[in-house]
Amino acid sequence: MEYEYVGFVGCYTMPGQADPFESSHGGIPHDRSKIGKGVLAIGIDIDGRLFFLNNGEPVIKADDLPNPSYLSFNGRRGRAARLCVVSELGEGKWQPFCCELTENDGVCVKLEADGAPLGSGGSFPCHITHGCSPVGVDFILISNYGEEHGVLTIVCDDEALEVKPNRIVLGSGSKVNYARQQSSHAHSSCVVPSMTPSSMIDICSADLGSDSIIQFSILSCDKSLACVEKGRLAAPPGSGPRSLMFNPNAALSNLAVVSLEMTAQVWLIRRRPHDGCLEGLGSPVSLLPDDWPNCVGTTESSEMQFNRGRWASDALWSPDGKFVYAAARLHDSISVFQLKYKIDPYREKTSTGEGCPNSIIIENLEFVQRIPTGGRTPRCLAMSECGRFLLVAHQHSHDVASFRRCSESGMLSFVNRLNANCAACVKLVRPQMMGFET
Repeated sequence: MEYEYVGFVGCYTMPGQADPFESSHGGIPHDRSKIGKGVLAIGIDIDGRLFFLNNGEPVIKADDLPNPSYLSFNGRRGRAARLCVVSELGEGKWQPFCCELTENDGVCVKLEADGAPLGSGGSFPCHITHGCSPVGVDFILISNYGEEHGVLTIVCDDEALEVKPNRIVLGSGSKVNYARQQSSHAHSSCVVPSMTPSSMIDICSADLGSDSIIQFSILSCDKSLACVEKGRLAAPPGSGPRSLMFNPNAALSNLAVVSLEMTAQVWLIRRRPHDGCLEGLGSPVSLLPDDWPNCVGTTESSEMQFNRGRWASDALWSPDGKFVYAAARLHDSISVFQLKYKIDPYREKTSTGEGCPNSIIIENLEFVQRIPTGGRTPRCLAMSECGRFLLVAHQHSHDVASFRRCSESGMLSFVNRLNANCAACVKLVRPQMMGFET
């Protein structure tokens, strides 16, 4: 096996998709003759170079599942590795696929549908992820962006339990930006361990429409998913929370980074030690240079028409939890920040266990680097498990780009790119997670 990782690239198979400026400004300029063919499989070698698998042919075709815009890979507990894929249409669907990796006349990815497409519980599902409770129950979370209201659908991914899905309508929008926030819009979600004994797991949902992060607790999964809203953290008005990720470092696990799409910022939040509810930490940090967009000259000012040049996408942590990477569309760049924090000696002595989150005092995010992505509209970021590679899916330049990452400085350097029409999402997995023995 010559590949360190296998990647899956989701895309839009219809023109003019997922662009909030489509109706008002005719959309972001790009080659509209190109549309995606489905889900592609790629390989990443030890130096971070990208290669097509399956001769560049889709492993899931557009005719079988249109608009497969977001993916989630689950290879837990010895069960067959599965790729779960949404179909981002008005009649939202999602479908799981069993994955296998073979090496006959070259590396080949085989996907087999694990049943027919299922309803997502809402319209225009744009995000899917999975999590597991402490007692070993798997969950799938589907964020339905929706035209009229956002819906979060929670599915128990254990056939033996026969638990009905829970469909949660998030509510009304903030209407700060009336064109985009008339109603709630569930954009993404994540699962985190509960900090209270009454809850199995907690779920946090980024609602772009209501300018809030909504926190839920799953209390039980006996025939139905007993889920209650735990609280709402208000983001800055008109900021449009898009994604959130909790820190993978155990000592920093109560800390999360939030991408604020409509103001092109990132924001640190955390779960309070005494009750597990969310609170903001300081002010959001901009992803853009102070002079952006430059209004001098016709070329520089063209992005001003699109929400004043502000359109963030993904934000994620490095595996060690020390760095944040966040993408800004229109500016088409990735900003790198280093997390600055210190240990409170008194709290450390009174806390249980070394490196307890309660003993850490967060200071700020320190700017490290802003690097052009080399493409148009960086919609999705993916970090390798080892932290050496960062991949970017470019929706409007129709490609996926690879960057090497320095673990000490956090800085990125470009490696190469592959053509992928209307690329919307990229995910990386180890070949071993697909049952391949190296």
